[in-house]
Amino acid sequence: MAARRGKSDTLRKVRAGAYRAVVRVAAERVFSQAGFAGTRVEQIAKAAGVSVGTIYRAYPGKKREIYRDIHVHRGTEVLGRAQAAGLRGFQRGDILDAIVEGIGAMVEYFVEHPDYLRIVLREEKAWAQGPARQSAAQTVMWNEGVGGTVEGIRQAVAAGLLIDDDPDLMARTMVAMEHAHLGYWLESGGRERAGVVAARLCRQVLQAFCRPEVLATRSNDKTPSPVLAEARRPA
Repeated sequence: MAARRGKSDTLRKVRAGAYRAVVRVAAERVFSQAGFAGTRVEQIAKAAGVSVGTIYRAYPGKKREIYRDIHVHRGTEVLGRAQAAGLRGFQRGDILDAIVEGIGAMVEYFVEHPDYLRIVLREEKAWAQGPARQSAAQTVMWNEGVGGTVEGIRQAVAAGLLIDDDPDLMARTMVAMEHAHLGYWLESGGRERAGVVAARLCRQVLQAFCRPEVLATRSNDKTPSPVLAEARRPA
């Protein structure tokens, strides 16, 4: 009897998770078009192909809980991808390669998920502003993302790769540049490849923060970072 109850509980959790995933994907599309304030639960239900009652069972916190779940899900994914790419870059080269590859992975993720990018650019505070976000989970992810950038910059400064300036301010400036480039990509119709967007952004980051002698060396590199090598591909 206990085994049957356990199996039944597991199936209920699997079904609940599946419903949440369906609702989350649909809600992301609706939020990107109408914004948080302009979105109704009924619109999300229609887009997801489920009843309003199903949404309330999957998300008792209603619209606000769905919105938070989108940010937690996407934020976890983009941070994980950027961190993994940064590690590969560090193993291939140095901390500067890690920074560049992390930026490239982040850009690639947002280009792959333009609806989420629209939500972030439309609804959220500018990325370079302080950590206070709409939920505790978003604040934690902001701290983790920017904190990792600060630490990478600090190491690059210590290694003589970047100019010696305030790492916190440099990180916020870098994040603001990411925000601007992705916003421009979206406003321009989102037609350019992710690699082209990332390469242009990374070139500007390097020009802004690299020591001149390091920048000269990187410009003449015969085996550049994969992100920068993308800029040499034909459109």
